[in-house]
Amino acid sequence: MFRILYLFVLCGAVSASIFNFMHDQYQHQEPRHEVSFEQRVLESNCDKYLCPGTLECVARPQDCPCPYPSSQMRCVLPNGDPLCISKPTGDYNGKYDDPAKNWKVDAKDDNVRDCGWVKRAWEGRV
Repeated sequence: MFRILYLFVLCGAVSASIFNFMHDQYQHQEPRHEVSFEQRVLESNCDKYLCPGTLECVARPQDCPCPYPSSQMRCVLPNGDPLCISKPTGDYNGKYDDPAKNWKVDAKDDNVRDCGWVKRAWEGRV
């Protein structure tokens, strides 16, 4: 009985050792020489406004796109500041998919967090 238990423990230790060895082999890859965020900002040729989240060069801060346009929409607060929020989930027939128009959509429902909801929250009506 003890021999079988010893055999199982030994097999487990050997397989764990082999697994760690194989795992370590794939971890030691050549490091990528990525350019830092600061370096990309410094090397930018933007002569207007450089958006902090996307490094897009735009005319003014209000024109900055959201960093994740497939899942975010850009709302403009009543004071003119832009704000990126998550797009509402659910079946809305794609009316939140067009960045040129989605900020105009107001479901007029406090359970749907769109730009209309943001405006109502800004005004203290939510």
